[in-house]
Amino acid sequence: MDYSRILPSPLSSKWGQCHNLTYLNISNNNISGSVPPALRGATRLQVLDLSSNHLSGKIPKELQNLKLLLELILSGNQLYGEIPSGIGMLVDLKKLHLVANNLSGPVPKEVGDCLKLWQLNLKNNKLEGSVPFEIDTMNSLQILDLGSNLLNREIPSQLGQMKRLETLNLSHNYLSSSIPSSFNEMSCLMLIDMSYNQLKGPILDSKAFRESPFDAFKNNRALCGNASGLELCATMTINPHGRKGNKVVVLITLVPLLCSLFLMSTIFGILNILCRKVKKIENLHDLETQNKNLFAIWSYDGKLVYENIIQATEEFNSKYCIGEGGYGSVYKVELSLGQVVVVKKLHISVDGGMSHFKAFTSEISTLTETRHRNIVKVYGFCSHPWHSLLVYEYLEGGSLGDVLRNEEKARAFEWSKRVNVMKGVANALSYMHHDCLPPIVHRYIKSQNILLNVQHDEAHILDFGTARIVKIDSSN
Repeated sequence: MDYSRILPSPLSSKWGQCHNLTYLNISNNNISGSVPPALRGATRLQVLDLSSNHLSGKIPKELQNLKLLLELILSGNQLYGEIPSGIGMLVDLKKLHLVANNLSGPVPKEVGDCLKLWQLNLKNNKLEGSVPFEIDTMNSLQILDLGSNLLNREIPSQLGQMKRLETLNLSHNYLSSSIPSSFNEMSCLMLIDMSYNQLKGPILDSKAFRESPFDAFKNNRALCGNASGLELCATMTINPHGRKGNKVVVLITLVPLLCSLFLMSTIFGILNILCRKVKKIENLHDLETQNKNLFAIWSYDGKLVYENIIQATEEFNSKYCIGEGGYGSVYKVELSLGQVVVVKKLHISVDGGMSHFKAFTSEISTLTETRHRNIVKVYGFCSHPWHSLLVYEYLEGGSLGDVLRNEEKARAFEWSKRVNVMKGVANALSYMHHDCLPPIVHRYIKSQNILLNVQHDEAHILDFGTARIVKIDSSN
């Protein structure tokens, strides 16, 4: 039964009384509240799609009773808490999509018991810990997407046993060490993305790695190898036959190259000093012109999302404005897919154009390098002469300043919640000061720049327009 784009909120628990129901799609609506645990009564359910709504709360563990479930799709909501370990009891499950929620905790190792799973997509959450090696048992898995989370430690070599895997996204995490050599055994692998991690060492020599663009590896600690845009490793081992083990060690001599580069950089440095003042304004214009169509947001079509924002705000009508700061106005936007986001539109002025543009680029560079559960998540950005935009996650709780100034909300703002908010801010600042390399100083912490979740017990820091990246050897 498909009720997408029809039903009002909330989702009735009476659906659990439909014992013969096999297909339930109520995606792309304004449904709020929680996922009813009573759905466990619909024991013949095979497809459950509640994506792109306003559902909150935790994923009910009672869903493990839906033994015939083939597809569970809860993406694009505000669900929080841990993924229940009972998900592993859904042994016939083929598709599990929990994209773009606020889920935290580890990726449950029990998901490895879903041996028939084709697609596992958990990106854009706040999942922590390591990638569980137990998922290597899912021999049918074709898509594994754990991007944009808080995962750390090494990539388990056991993942190389997933022979049918075609797409692997581990980007925007904190994964460290090197890429396991066992990944060479993934003969079906076609698309990979390991960017924005802390990986080092050589990339692999399989077809998927050789043909991947530089964007699939950028912003890591020290990846090298035979791929476009990457530096060659100082010592490379080439095995053209792959079976006999005959290896030819090629030593790359860098001294002549470095000398040439030094001479060229000296010449260009002198020319740059002479031309810097003349080029300053031209560089800004060129940057805007080159990026006038640049828009990166989730995995959707950037141009389509940009047009959707313009349409949804009626070209940034003031009635959609929910706040205004020194560098821009903030709008609440509901996209056509049902996802609610916050869009920050940079103020454009003749006198302050350069400073505002620097604030915008500062905020982009800072947010793309920071991933913490107490720092607001950035989904995308747009930069061109007409509009410069930042797209953030939407937090229903509003700002700390709004809560404190509202007498009724302030009374309900218990001391335990206030302590949690203070801890969250402290954790975020500690992360920026001590865990980011180089360290970041926010320089504009105030109550309006601290956003809260709907329960008013978790803080998220916003507005990095004046943030400063600090040199480690600086005394400032």
